[in-house]
Amino acid sequence: MRDNSALRTPHSALVRRVLLIGPSNIGDAILASDVLAALAGAFPDAHLTLVAGQRAAALFHDDPRIDALVNTDAFDSAAGRLRLALALWRYHPHVVVDLRHTLYPLLLKPLQSWRYLRRPPRALAHMRERHRWQLRAQAPQAAGALERLANESLWCSQKDAAHVEQLLARWRLGPAARYAVICPGARSHIKRWLAQGFAAVADRLIEAEGMQVVFSGETEERAVVDEVLKAMRHPAHSALGLTTIRQAGLLMRRARLVITNDSASLHLASALGVPTLALFGPTDPAKYGPTAPASRTVRRRLFCSPCEQAQCRFHHECMRFIGAEEVYQAAKQLLSQHD
Repeated sequence: MRDNSALRTPHSALVRRVLLIGPSNIGDAILASDVLAALAGAFPDAHLTLVAGQRAAALFHDDPRIDALVNTDAFDSAAGRLRLALALWRYHPHVVVDLRHTLYPLLLKPLQSWRYLRRPPRALAHMRERHRWQLRAQAPQAAGALERLANESLWCSQKDAAHVEQLLARWRLGPAARYAVICPGARSHIKRWLAQGFAAVADRLIEAEGMQVVFSGETEERAVVDEVLKAMRHPAHSALGLTTIRQAGLLMRRARLVITNDSASLHLASALGVPTLALFGPTDPAKYGPTAPASRTVRRRLFCSPCEQAQCRFHHECMRFIGAEEVYQAAKQLLSQHD
């Protein structure tokens, strides 16, 4: 049961059904978590339906703020999209927020279609801020709740917390332990820094800063993490295959620092306010960079970067030219601000 009375709006009693059409992948889902939290806070007594892709849905599984979670991948055909449109029309939502620019709001709220045809101004580059702008434009009743949100908008269960505590106990990382979480993977291989670079930085953190290192990421990134571990001189811990995305967030919350490529791990660390060091190459940090209060971005400013292309036309210089010493010094500066 939600208890968001402090965020309740004067019109919340009139809203009984809320529909949020969310993103398809985990990273975008994390960036949109403020929108979900604001809607749940503004309309605490309403039935809230989230429509999202299968990968994004993993973040919101069992989330008590959500009454119905619809997986769009199950409707991935022309006939399926028609069935989904009919189901949403029968739902008769009082409030609709569409973060994916679909046609559904035009069918559900034709008299308010102008709200869904508007686009955020170009001055708002970061996707998190663009999502928040869309909420204000499409559901102005929830704008106040958005402004009053706490720093953390992600939900984790007690079961998640207990599992992470067991992992930390197994690794002998108590409450006072100084450890860094390193996430060397990314869905796209061109967004990954060199395994040798991550290994060198991890070894320096262990040797010079007296820290322990935990590697995290999605199960499919095991080969990437194994390559880093093999290149290291010192032992480290791996959470690959041992945590869900929410549990990985709890692991980060206790860390002194997170080092990551542009990936879901970056957005997770930022959403939790953990000191974050992000490595960027082909993608634009103005759009996807860290938003944690303490954060740094390391990148090479080349004529072709950010290209935002799926394939590199050259030799991946934007990531290869990032030096391990530069990354370590940036990590050291972040640590000195909070130790």
